[in-house]
Amino acid sequence: MGLEVLENKYKLYIKKYPGNISRLQTIAHKIAAVQCSMRDLLDGITSGVCASCEHPCCQCMPVDGWFTESDYFIFRMLYEAPFNLRVPHDSETGCSFLGSQGCVLPKDIRPYPCVKVNCKVVTQQLEAGGKAGQFNRLYDELGSLQEQVWSLLSEFLSSNVLQAQSS
Repeated sequence: MGLEVLENKYKLYIKKYPGNISRLQTIAHKIAAVQCSMRDLLDGITSGVCASCEHPCCQCMPVDGWFTESDYFIFRMLYEAPFNLRVPHDSETGCSFLGSQGCVLPKDIRPYPCVKVNCKVVTQQLEAGGKAGQFNRLYDELGSLQEQVWSLLSEFLSSNVLQAQSS
């Protein structure tokens, strides 16, 4: 889903449910703290692993990243729309937020898949460093927060997101 569509949905949601904004902001701050902790664990690993990967995740994804409605709404609780953060690419499949030094999105609020989904090599490195348990606890906490967001946005979530929730 493109950023323009997400921004329009966000603006519509804000108009329709102004009473939910405070709750979403509270959740967004909690998510930001969890994501920072996750990034602290991953940054020491991904810089080496991802640089040598033949198929880096960030180069094999939709052009506007993995933003869903819930990811985008939480992002917007803390930041302006990320239109100006897009990085021009020659690749049709590279994330438009992937710059020469990595992701240009703020490290505290990125789409859930960008933080929660790790390849086998990253997972092995977390385990080897004794950090898999800590990462898994943060992963579970992020999942719990994500469910709270879903409940507030249930009328605005795409059918594929709603379907994934029930799985």
